Formats: sequence, C-alpha cells, structure tokens
Amino acid sequence: MLRFTREAEYGLLAMTYIATRPNGELAYRKEIAEHHNIPKEFLAKVLQKLSRRGLIKSYRGIRGGYLLARVPAEISIADVVFAVDGPLALVECARPDGVCPQDEICGVRNVLWGLQDEILGMLKKISVKDLSGRVHASGGDLVSIHAASARRKPRIEGSP
Repeated sequence: MLRFTREAEYGLLAMTYIATRPNGELAYRKEIAEHHNIPKEFLAKVLQKLSRRGLIKSYRGIRGGYLLARVPAEISIADVVFAVDGPLALVECARPDGVCPQDEICGVRNVLWGLQDEILGMLKKISVKDLSGRVHASGGDLVSIHAASARRKPRIEGSP
C-alpha cells in the first residue's frame, strides 16, 4: 500500500500549522507538537529537515520559532515529502541509485514509472495553502479542506 512516512505526515502537519499563523507570527515547536500530538523530539528532527531544505526559517533563542520561507501557495506536498524523505520511488529501480536484478526482463517498469510520475504530478499540484485551507494568504478564515478533497477523491474499481 502506498502511504507517506510518519515523518512526511508530521512535516505536512507542521507546515500547515505554520501556514495558518498570522503574517509574521512565529510558530513554536511546543505548540505544533501539542496541537498535533507529535513527540517534540521527533518533530524537532522533521523541522530541522524542513529548515535545511529551505521550506521554513528557523529562529533561535528564547523568542525563537518558525516561519514559512515562501508563501504557502508556492510550497507543494511534493516539496515537503522530498525535504523529509528524499525522492519519491514506488519501486527500487526508480530510485536515483536504484538497481534492479530484473532489468533485462522487466515487463512492468515503464508502467510503474508512469504511475510514479502521475503521483508526483498530483503532489506537486497541491500546496500547503490548499492543505491549510486558507482563504487568503494574508489572513482569512479557515475553511474545510475535507469537502474539496472529497470531491477530488478518485474511485478505484472494486474498492470499498
């Protein structure tokens, strides 16, 4: 089954929390951890990766915290997942350093690579702004993202 790692999931939660802060107001690790019930030490590692990849700005000290490095509409789910997990690869041979012992006889590689490209394309289209449900980047009421995602949810034949 395809699924995000816990680290990627926490990264997305942290990014949406930071995105919902009023302009210029820092988000604090403790607040994010408590709000989403994330272990603080684990969250610290995730935030460090997001900072190293330039998705958030980290401010140290007693008044330190986190801000998004770019506007939420310019940061995609793909950016966040890549920052914490590295490149998406559905199969070993699709990794940058991946090697496949079935390389000469593989009949599914091209289909799986195409599927991977489609998934990555979808992840690039959804921004942190979309996830945070912000009406306006500079302030506004939160709206339910569930209604929008329910309308876009793909139906797979034979699934419940």
